[in-house]
Order: sequence, then C-alpha cells, then structure tokens
Amino acid sequence: MKVCLGTKNPSKVSGVVKAFSDVFGDVSVESIETSTHIPPQPMGLSIVIEGARRRATEAYRKGRECDIGVGVEAGLYLLEDRVFDVQVAYVVTSDGYESLGLSPSFMIPDSFAKALILEGERELDNVADRQFNTFDIGSRGGIIKLLTKSLVTREDLTYYATLMALVPLINKEIYLTSK
Repeated sequence: MKVCLGTKNPSKVSGVVKAFSDVFGDVSVESIETSTHIPPQPMGLSIVIEGARRRATEAYRKGRECDIGVGVEAGLYLLEDRVFDVQVAYVVTSDGYESLGLSPSFMIPDSFAKALILEGERELDNVADRQFNTFDIGSRGGIIKLLTKSLVTREDLTYYATLMALVPLINKEIYLTSK
C-alpha cells in the first residue's frame, strides 16, 4: 500500500507510519509538503478539519501512485470557555472514500491561549518554545510532550487520530455499505 502524507513534520510522519503499519502491515509512505491556505494556528474544529482535508487531498494529487492520501492538522477549539488542542487526521482513498479521526484533546494553559489571542502570537508551538526554552517543539514531540513530562507525545496524538480515521477502512463491510 502506498500512502501519500501531506506533511514533512517528523512527529506527524512517525505517528501516521506507525498507525498504517499496525493496521496494514508493510506500507510505503511518501511525505509531501502541502499548503492548506488556512492560518498557521487553526482555531475552531471545522477549520482544523478543513486543514487536514486539504492536506490529504493535495498529498493524494501530488503523490506518485497513491492508494491513500493522508492529512494531519493540529489546532485549537473552544469548549466551555477553555481552549483545547486536538489533532485531526483525514484520509482519502483512490476510490473516493473520505474519513476523519480525532486525537484525544487537552486543555491549553490560559496564559498560552492569551498569548495567541491577545498578543497575536502566530502558533502555539512558538508560545511553548518561549515558555519552556525549547526550539521547534512541534517537530520534537509537541507541546503535549512538555505538558505531560514525556508521557504523551505528538506522535501518540497523531497515531490515535490516524487510527480513528482508519476505523471505516478496517470495517469496510459496515461503513462502506451503509452509505
């Protein structure tokens, strides 16, 4: 199986490769730079989903002989006056089927949310890098790695989001016949 993945981010690539390998065994993954034309820090679940969808469809189009296109987008959404981070994985298949999955979500510290909203910081990873004195944490385990003291990483969140997006493909007899 050939998977065309719409990111070069090592954390996301690792999570997607692990999910596809666990489900399908031997897979080939082509990592492709894509553009979503959405803000660098997506706000709102529908925007995060749209970013993942755009990455998946562009990766599928740009890739060479893809069976599946995958896009992963991290972003923020508001729930009961708190800001949460989530990863969304979106899958498009060669026969036109589309599916999405979400990772576990976690609350962002209020001070991080304020830096994004009030101070105009462009990306959550920049806020985290400044707070924790790190560099490019988004490619090195993500903010969740810092907040959980390495118990959970961005790779883990991407893995679970991707697995959730694959549920319909694992269970084609239930999902694909009920359309």
